[in-house]
Amino acid sequence: MSSTPAWSITGSHDTPRLSLWPAFGFGLSMALANGLGRFAYALLLPGMAADLQWSYAQAGWLNSANALGYVLGAASGYLLLRRFSARFLFVVGLRLCFLTLAVTGLSANIGWLSTQRILNGIGAAWVSACGIALVLFYYRHATRQRGAATGLFFGGAGIGIILSGFLVNPLLATFGNSAWPTAWLALGVAGAIAAIWPLRLAQRTDETAATKIVTVAKGMTEPLPLTHLGVCLVAYFFFAASYIIYMTFIFAWIRGHGLSWQFGTAAWTLLGVAILVSAFLWQRPLSRLPGAQIFSISCGVTLLGTLVPLIGDHISVLASSVIFGVSVFIAPAAIAVLLRQNLAASQFAQAMALFNLSFAIGQTIGPYAAGALSDHYGLNSSLWLGTALLGVAAVLPWLVRTPAAARRAIKADRRLREENV
Repeated sequence: MSSTPAWSITGSHDTPRLSLWPAFGFGLSMALANGLGRFAYALLLPGMAADLQWSYAQAGWLNSANALGYVLGAASGYLLLRRFSARFLFVVGLRLCFLTLAVTGLSANIGWLSTQRILNGIGAAWVSACGIALVLFYYRHATRQRGAATGLFFGGAGIGIILSGFLVNPLLATFGNSAWPTAWLALGVAGAIAAIWPLRLAQRTDETAATKIVTVAKGMTEPLPLTHLGVCLVAYFFFAASYIIYMTFIFAWIRGHGLSWQFGTAAWTLLGVAILVSAFLWQRPLSRLPGAQIFSISCGVTLLGTLVPLIGDHISVLASSVIFGVSVFIAPAAIAVLLRQNLAASQFAQAMALFNLSFAIGQTIGPYAAGALSDHYGLNSSLWLGTALLGVAAVLPWLVRTPAAARRAIKADRRLREENV
């Protein structure tokens, strides 16, 4: 990453090459919202299920509750952005995320646990939608960095995944399954620390400009081009329903096959590292290809990562972590690229809210359905379900042709890159 200072989020057109550090800083918000807030539950699931005597369906419900909160956050965010700036909603979402993590373990009551997971999901939806809008605003003229910045923002979840592995697993291994409330508190404290930098960046964002770039114009009547985007919208639903199955149950799968928590931590850490570096591996495709094609290819690679442990030996889980990790967060980055290529700036928030809603519904259904299937047929069946759904997500975008507007946007970006060389 460039070491050039870029602390004032103004998105100046006079700066052809911007530092990627602000994108990394904003990415820490995804470390909190996704890495700690959503995915760390996979590490807690076996211990909580054993201590509270849950079935896989009951254990899967808590991630579905978190995803339900994401649905509510996506829908409410669409409405709230008409009245509040992206910066405001981003800050509120961050605080909601780490506060709910810290208090989740105060009670074993399923109502309390579900409520905290729902509230956490609401905050995560606001962080995701508003955070990527702020990143795209900042890098709107930096065509050479925009792809990497987008991927780096979403890939920030990898930091949270790595951190959760070193927090949760040793705690439960040392003090037993009953220590899960302490693990939730540790995640909350880590989340509060992770939120410091993105909160500072948000406070230095140009409020007026950021509001203009992400707020849906009240008088806007131009419809979204759903002939092309609608297929990708459905594909995004299938992706969300599938990837969350792997992220929810893979650690339980590892423990269920008699592998140690140390091995599980190694696989989980590899997953986080792969997610973190994925932005740089996909930088050129994210900057040069149609968003729908990037989405399809990333889904195909993610499918391979899900399939590997089902057809290989136990050591293949490590390869699965890497393959899955380098591709899974490229899919949402590809959706951001897709919308930027196909829509005017005034339509971006409307479309992003719609895609977030589709995503949220998919990841609400996935964990509970996979958990219920696992109760009857074992954890392998949940991974097979995820693989099948990813196959559908990978195929759908190829059913429609890239619109002329998107092709023109790609050519314009190419010309800007050549001019800035």
